Amino acid sequence: MSPKSSGIKDYLTFSKGERNGIIILIILILILLFAPIFYKSFVNPIPSKNQKFYTQVDSFFLTLKAKPEDVAKTVTYPIENEEIKTNTSHGYFSFDPNTVTIDEMIQLGLSLKQVKVIEKYRIKGGNFHTPEDFSKIYVIDSSTFKKLKPWITINKFPLELQPKIKNDSLHKSEKTPIIVELNSADTIELGKIKGVGKVFARRIIAYRNLLGGYVNFHQLKEVYGIKPELVISVSSQIIVDSTKIKLINLNLISFEDLKKHPYISEYQAKAIIYYRSKVGNIKKVCELLENKILSPEKYRNIRSYLTTY
Repeated sequence: MSPKSSGIKDYLTFSKGERNGIIILIILILILLFAPIFYKSFVNPIPSKNQKFYTQVDSFFLTLKAKPEDVAKTVTYPIENEEIKTNTSHGYFSFDPNTVTIDEMIQLGLSLKQVKVIEKYRIKGGNFHTPEDFSKIYVIDSSTFKKLKPWITINKFPLELQPKIKNDSLHKSEKTPIIVELNSADTIELGKIKGVGKVFARRIIAYRNLLGGYVNFHQLKEVYGIKPELVISVSSQIIVDSTKIKLINLNLISFEDLKKHPYISEYQAKAIIYYRSKVGNIKKVCELLENKILSPEKYRNIRSYLTTY
């Protein structure tokens, strides 16, 4: 064999150790290629059924949305938290789909979309004669109906007589109107007012605690979910004792407590505390307006809650 052929053969052949190394490398490559397939075949991920956890996570990310500084301190924040709790802590109870209220449907776990469709169907004159009729509403899926079916109780009383009974009950309630003092009433008393119910009653009291009391019934429009039309309709059943308002002493209150008030932003709370540190004691509430610490509109809203002694 010529020297030239021998040199080429040296480049094209491998020693025993090199051949073993190549085989091991090929085996490792094959293992890496087929490992995901074997993993998926033998390991099944178990999805979490903890819906409460996912709800809390969604709520957390919703709170991360940017808000204007002066609007960040609004009444909707604490009330939204209360709303989330209401939705996540629903329970089942017997109900008639022909007469169940909107608040009760939400407590049963129905979404706002489902509630609106059911309410629209009833307003147009629709009635449920059997539990199966309830499942025919297109927004009620089979799993939801399966959960609610054992709790559905249809009133067998003739439908043509029901309007008479409702009218009679309205006449009786008109004869004995309920008058409620807004700053001292509890949830039971507020819930007796037509159109308020348990959910709104809890929100009214929660907002009352944040404010320190109501100055007038128009402030109910600031409560989450309450529409101006409802406030006007219940105004004849509400009285407000402004002497029960919990006043804020500008010379004693801390920054942490002051910024919790719905009418004062964190920036304005800092400005008030800073102004107090410079002048020693605030002699008159109007100093906040005169020194442009509060805008005229903000001052009109908050002045009834402030004192300097």
